[in-house]
Amino acid sequence: MKNLKVTLAIILFSVSTIVSAAVKTESPIGDDLRTEVVKLLGHHQYDLENKTLEAEVSVLVNNKNELVVVSVNSSDAALIAFVTTKLNYKKIDGKGIAKGSIFTIPLKLT
Repeated sequence: MKNLKVTLAIILFSVSTIVSAAVKTESPIGDDLRTEVVKLLGHHQYDLENKTLEAEVSVLVNNKNELVVVSVNSSDAALIAFVTTKLNYKKIDGKGIAKGSIFTIPLKLT
């Protein structure tokens, strides 16, 4: 009986630890943050020949109001490098933006 209580206590402790350490879910991007990102990306110099490049960019706003690129999901390596260079650790106006949250930004270059 004692072993059952100890095993149950360990399982309960493990489950509560896992639940409390869950990663924050990704938030939809707000208009203010979207405007900042578009301004930082600027115009690209790629000759796309009527193609459209797409990417999904995940960014985090740190305590210094800087964008931190978490990931760029795209099949084009040049696009990944372009987005990372333009956005990573760039200062933004952080009014009304939740610090520490991960935001997902859909991106299309035409």
